[in-house]
Amino acid sequence: MPPAATKSAARIPTAIETVLKVIDIFRTRPVGPETHISCIKVVDFDQTCIIKAPMNMPTLSQTHEAIVIGGGIAGASIIKSLKNNHLNNFLVIDLGNSPAQGTSGHDGALCHPYVGRGASRLQRLSMIAFNEAKQIWANYWSGKGVLHLARNAENHDKKLMSERLLSQGFSFDNAQVISSNEAKVLCGVSLAGTFFPEGGWVNLKQICEDLFSELTDQQTMMSCTVKKIAYRDKYWLVYDEEQKIIGVTPRLFLANGLGVKSLAASANIDLPLKPVRGQLSTFGYKKGSPWANCQPRVALSGKAYCLPPIEMNDGSYQWMVGSSYDEHEEDLSVWDQSHQENLSLIQEMLGTKCDLAEIEPVDAFVGIRCVASDRLPIMGPVKGHPGLYILTSLGSRGVMWSALAHQMFTEHLAEELRHSAFLETRFFAGARLAGLGLSEDLVSALLPARFLAGASNSKPILPSG
Repeated sequence: MPPAATKSAARIPTAIETVLKVIDIFRTRPVGPETHISCIKVVDFDQTCIIKAPMNMPTLSQTHEAIVIGGGIAGASIIKSLKNNHLNNFLVIDLGNSPAQGTSGHDGALCHPYVGRGASRLQRLSMIAFNEAKQIWANYWSGKGVLHLARNAENHDKKLMSERLLSQGFSFDNAQVISSNEAKVLCGVSLAGTFFPEGGWVNLKQICEDLFSELTDQQTMMSCTVKKIAYRDKYWLVYDEEQKIIGVTPRLFLANGLGVKSLAASANIDLPLKPVRGQLSTFGYKKGSPWANCQPRVALSGKAYCLPPIEMNDGSYQWMVGSSYDEHEEDLSVWDQSHQENLSLIQEMLGTKCDLAEIEPVDAFVGIRCVASDRLPIMGPVKGHPGLYILTSLGSRGVMWSALAHQMFTEHLAEELRHSAFLETRFFAGARLAGLGLSEDLVSALLPARFLAGASNSKPILPSG
C-alpha cells in the first residue's frame, strides 16, 4: 500500500507506527506503572498529530503503476514504452489543457543524422536515433530528403567528405556528398553539401494528439501544475501547488522539458539544464516574386533550417524558416528581431540578395528548448532513486531522441519487470540497439548519473555474445 502523506517536513505517525512504538516500549522496558504511563503519552501524542493533520491521504484511485509528468513528445514516447510492457494503469500529468502545448506543438521538426568532423558521441548516437525515428514515427514523416549544407562551399571536397562519412558509418545510400550543380538538379538550389535521401520532418503535435486521443480520462490529468515530488516507503508522491497529493506510484517519469529541473531539485537532484528560446518564422511571398526562383524542393539544414515552401490556394507561397537560438530566454512572445535573424540566415544560406520588400512574416511558432550543459539528452533511471526516470534535454533533436528513448525505456522496463526489481544503477539497452552500435560508453553518456555529485556512470546492461 502507498504511504501516508506529510503535513510538513515533520513526519505524521500512522496508527500502525503508534502500535509499533507501544510494542517496542513493552519489549525494552520492565513492566510497571512507568511503562504504562510512557505508552499512554505516546498514544496521546500520536493521536493528536493524526487528528490535527490535514486529510491528505492518498486514495486507491491516486495510486498508479506509473506516473508521467509531461504531455509533449518526451511523455508520448514514454507512454508508448509503458503500453509495450502492459503497464496500462498510468497517469499523465501536464500543465497544458491539451497535449503538446510547449515546444512539441509544431508540425515541422526536422530530422537527419548529425554530421561532424569525427565519430563523436553525438554523431554515433544521432545515427542510431535517426534509424529509430524513421520506424517509430513513420506515419508522421514528411519530405523527400534533407540537404545539409557544406560549412565552406568554396573548399567543399567531395572525395574527402565522402571518405569521412564512410569512416563514420554512413553509406552512399543514406548520405550522398553532392556538388552545387548536382544539388541544383536534385534539390532545386545550387548549394553543395550532404544529401540525406531518407531525411525529413515530423509533425510532433499530431503524434501527441493522436496518442492522447487513445487514453481514458483516468489516464490523464491536464491543466495541472506539479510543484514537487517526494520518495517515501518505496513510493513516489506527486504534489500540486496546494501541497496536496495528486498521485502515488512506484515509477515516476519526469518528461516535462525544463520543468524537470525544479522537480528534480525537490528530490535533491541538481541537473545543469538551461532554457533556449527558439522562434520559427513563416514567411509569405507572391508567385511572381524573385524568392520563388530560389526556393528549394527539399528541406535545407545549415546555420538555420527551412522546409520546402508551400503553395497556397491563391498562388502565393508560405515558407517555414528557423529557428532562432536565444540562450537563457523563456519569452514565448513573437520577436520581430527573430524574424529578421531567420530571414538573414536564410539569405546567407541561399546566397541570394532578393528584395526584402517581396517577403514578409505571416506566422510564427515560439518554443523553449531544454538543453543540458553537454548538449546531449538526459534519459534513463536515476542512480540512488529507485523508480525515478528522466527524459529531458532533447534540444533541437526531439524527433530522434524521443524515438531512441522509446526503445530504450521499452527494453529497460521489460528487464525490470522480469527481475521484479528497479535497476536504477544500470540502463538495459537491448539486443537490437546494441547490434546497431549502442555501446556501453554511449549509453553512459545519456544517463542522469553523469551529472550527479559523487556518482559514477555504471555500465549499462548489454547482451552478451
